[in-house]
Amino acid sequence: MLNSDPLGRFWVSKGFWERKDYLVLHWLQMKMELTHDEQMVCMLAAVKLTAESNKGMDNPQRYQKSLATFDYLVESAEAIGSEWVVAKYFNLPFDPYENKFKVKADVGNAIEVRWTKYVAGQLIIHEYDRPNDIAVLVTGQAPHYFIAGWIPIAMAQRPKYRHSKQPNWWVTQINLQPIENLRRSTYGHSAI
Repeated sequence: MLNSDPLGRFWVSKGFWERKDYLVLHWLQMKMELTHDEQMVCMLAAVKLTAESNKGMDNPQRYQKSLATFDYLVESAEAIGSEWVVAKYFNLPFDPYENKFKVKADVGNAIEVRWTKYVAGQLIIHEYDRPNDIAVLVTGQAPHYFIAGWIPIAMAQRPKYRHSKQPNWWVTQINLQPIENLRRSTYGHSAI
């Protein structure tokens, strides 16, 4: 039986998410939440970082260049929130006001967090991403996030994930490792 919710997520009672042609195994996702106060801090941090940025909305590495200012701030706040839930998952300190933009890892020593509001969304890796980092995909919208999984960026940049029409790589969730495996993996010690 196919069910849906207001966020456009579809599922069947057999225990897996399905949207378009992508499968998402929801029992492999780690559900995380932000408090109301944490959400407010994310929005304030998004405003502060955008106002202080020397490139801001005109940054050439920005993915959605057509967003209006308010929409951009909301997406930035969601991205900060996704980083925060990963830091909370690993019990790591997190400063939402720190501008790390592609110079420093989002979380820990080498974790690059990617966010999409689409529960069945894919992890997108760009040419400018550091190959020694670990990419973690977070889906959903505040206050409810799902840590979908992880993959080393060097592995994500393999030809099989290369997008045919864009200069980046798209990794489906079925190709990600569960977040529970990162700490005990060979990548975990250096990344966390």
